[in-house]
Amino acid sequence: MKRSWVIVLLFALTGCATQASWVTFPDSQSGKGMTLDAWLKQHPIPMNQDIAIQELSRGEGDSASSHIVQIRRLEPLHVHKDHDLMAILLKGKGILTLGERQLQVSPGSVISIPRGIPHSFVNKSSEPAVAYAMFTPAFDGKDTVPVQQESLVKTKKQ
Repeated sequence: MKRSWVIVLLFALTGCATQASWVTFPDSQSGKGMTLDAWLKQHPIPMNQDIAIQELSRGEGDSASSHIVQIRRLEPLHVHKDHDLMAILLKGKGILTLGERQLQVSPGSVISIPRGIPHSFVNKSSEPAVAYAMFTPAFDGKDTVPVQQESLVKTKKQ
């Protein structure tokens, strides 16, 4: 059942990501769907946090997991050594650093981040930015390794 929600959600987001506020998300208590705005009201990012990651589903054998990621101000530069990441920005806009590149992203932007690639996000919206993220294998919450900006510059010069 969870897998079908993820498939429906992914197709809906890729086709209509700029209007993602009406996309249906699973409600863990009732099993029924709800809009993104309703889901966010039930799962707000705490005022004292810059980042909140909530799991939506997990594949069989921990093959993949899907999450809603909310970023208030910024997500510091980091890598995932063991996980590939695909994200779709649903709300907000900002600057994504991906390796040596800086990209302007807005609702509907689809971002592929292979494991080992340094990345960060700076929110340029007045409200938290919101993304739908899929990790392969399933995200364990531990594979976020900080990267110093200076080490990225040194790598570029070598």
